[in-house]
Amino acid sequence: MPPPRLLTLLALALLSGCGGGGDALTGVSVTGPDRTASKVWTVLTAVVEGTGTFSPDVTWSITSGVGRLSTVTGTSATYVAPFVREDAAVTLQAVSQADPSKVGVFTFTVSRAPAARLMAGTHEGLLSVTSSSQPAPSPQAQKYTLAVVSDTQVVLTPVPGFPKGVLVDVKEDGTLAFPPQESAITLYDKYCQQQQYFIGDGSSSAPGTGTWDDQGNLSLTWILRYERVCTIPGTQVPGAPRYTYTALSTHVFTGVRQPAEPRAPAMVFLADRFTGTYSSSEETTPAHHPPSTGSQTQPLTLHFQQVGATRFLFRQVYPYAEGIPVDVFEDGTFELPPFTYPRVVEAPGCQRQFHVGEVSSLVPGTGTWDDWGNVTLEWVSRSDNACASNDGDDYVTRTTNTFEGKRQVW
Repeated sequence: MPPPRLLTLLALALLSGCGGGGDALTGVSVTGPDRTASKVWTVLTAVVEGTGTFSPDVTWSITSGVGRLSTVTGTSATYVAPFVREDAAVTLQAVSQADPSKVGVFTFTVSRAPAARLMAGTHEGLLSVTSSSQPAPSPQAQKYTLAVVSDTQVVLTPVPGFPKGVLVDVKEDGTLAFPPQESAITLYDKYCQQQQYFIGDGSSSAPGTGTWDDQGNLSLTWILRYERVCTIPGTQVPGAPRYTYTALSTHVFTGVRQPAEPRAPAMVFLADRFTGTYSSSEETTPAHHPPSTGSQTQPLTLHFQQVGATRFLFRQVYPYAEGIPVDVFEDGTFELPPFTYPRVVEAPGCQRQFHVGEVSSLVPGTGTWDDWGNVTLEWVSRSDNACASNDGDDYVTRTTNTFEGKRQVW
């Protein structure tokens, strides 16, 4: 029999050999895009690297920068970017749950918001108007408002003949273009049955142009055409001779965006109704039948009701009086925390319970809002349905929900 010291050395050698050929976690890598846009959802994925058997799950967090993480799973997370006026760097980390000393770090850039949203606001400057029918007056002080229509278009007000404003196309290179437009036909007087305004002289596909920059400087030039169709006094009978009066004027404006007035705090600003479109995509899994899928899209109005210092309930999506909780952040983002409703009896012996989020989802929903009252929401939900009298009637429905809308203007 070998001496005790030799047995000890053999045992250590065996243990060392087992460790060298056993499980070995070497690191965590994170993948995702190098750049993402403002108010866009981005999925990032983590891979725990090594040999052997270990948990692939990680714990996600943002270590620097803006934005939120939502729909977090063990190996992936969805990042939602807020509105930013300048490019912003964001760094996330994924920490291995099997070995917290192994950390994956990933840095990417959130691009500044689209041009149309950057240039929106009130601009003050000088307006020169030259007309084909009148002498050119001296430039006059003028104030124009640019309101966001989309990421590539704003509406300019006030413009004569266009009570709802004039559309302007916005390009990221700092240039603007007026598409041809025409106003509604209105009555001028009893002799002139119709008058109408046009952007453009009728021969140009680009009746107006302009430039803008990050310092708020704005220049615009556009052609306004006015037409009036009249009859000669005393001949107001069917088929009487008619003539058209036309006037062209060129408008040139140079101004600077004014500092925005302080907006009310988010909880005050968002306490309103929002009209937009709700969409859902769901999968229903019965206990003893094949799963089925379905989707729908419909107009919807949400009512945001304040219930805490930073929390709203929004209603109308589901037939539950409680509403769905949403947390509000001043950086222009939302989070929907996990939430479980009380069980309800849908039929004798049958109960239904609704959840916002899945068990594995730390933040089941997220969203964005901006100073123009646009909101987006995206969240996951689950409905558990069980009938004690018939096991075959049990089923689970998992749903992905989205809402995009705008604050109502009263």
